[in-house]
Amino acid sequence: MTKQNSARIIGTGAYVPSKVLTNHDLEKLMDTSDEWIQEKYGIKERRIVSEDQEQNISDLSYNSAIKALESAKIHAEELDLIIIASIYSDIRSPATACILQGKLGAKNAVAFDMNIGGCPNAVFAMTTALKFLDGVRFKRALVVCTEIYSRFIDWSYRNTACFLGDGSGAVILESCPKEEGVLAYNLYTDGTKYNKAWWPGGGTVDVLPNQKTPHIEGKDVWEFGNTATPNVIIETVSDAGLEMKEIDFVIFHQANVNIINNVMDMIGLPRERTYMNNYKYGNTGGASSLIALDEAIHLGKIKRGDKLAICSYGAGLAWGSMVLNY
Repeated sequence: MTKQNSARIIGTGAYVPSKVLTNHDLEKLMDTSDEWIQEKYGIKERRIVSEDQEQNISDLSYNSAIKALESAKIHAEELDLIIIASIYSDIRSPATACILQGKLGAKNAVAFDMNIGGCPNAVFAMTTALKFLDGVRFKRALVVCTEIYSRFIDWSYRNTACFLGDGSGAVILESCPKEEGVLAYNLYTDGTKYNKAWWPGGGTVDVLPNQKTPHIEGKDVWEFGNTATPNVIIETVSDAGLEMKEIDFVIFHQANVNIINNVMDMIGLPRERTYMNNYKYGNTGGASSLIALDEAIHLGKIKRGDKLAICSYGAGLAWGSMVLNY
């Protein structure tokens, strides 16, 4: 029997479109202000795909995946599994992960899509990959979280349109002994509150025109983010056999800087042990955690040997965390 029952991160990558949409640009599209958006979310601008370029889920995913492969110093043929986690897909069928597999030339990989609700996707997708990585048939997995919100949201609806952005993040996981990789994880969903952060349009349910854009109950999601998030981090750190002070860095879903600051205070870690970039990218859904992870590594904030906690949360309602040796 193999002892390889966990996985470590061997590469990361990120990609955001070049087109910038500032808060001042949004003031022309909706009843909002730069001051209000910064106060509520900490966002100054976000990236969106260009109308005159062919930029689909697979295109953004390809760009972040190539960077992750370069970071891991491996070739696409060495991948055994590809997962794309996204609200949308290039086409109805087949899975966008299959399209990405073809673009990469990852001929030895199995590819599929998944989605828990956009924002929580990072930890859910990484945990899904982890369960495959047995060190025998599956040794390396590419996990990509990508969102293109800008083509589908109602830009006049301030409550959600003001904070969303487009982007893609990727990680490559490699099977390893447990003590060298993921130490613990926890995943949760509460379907009784599915309509507290939801996107009614696009499915088989017939919805009103004003529901064909994301809707969020701000107070409920605020309370959810400030309770579920610290609780799941504390639980997972304990499950990993660690004390909170041993966690060197925490990566969050980049929804709201105020929630992130509050959670860092609640778990008793200095705010310097996390990284926030939503001021320049907005909320890119599941991609946000992986984009932040990639940037923090490249900036030297996360180093090999660090104990890292990753937390993502959002629609579902769903939330999860993972603690690992980086």
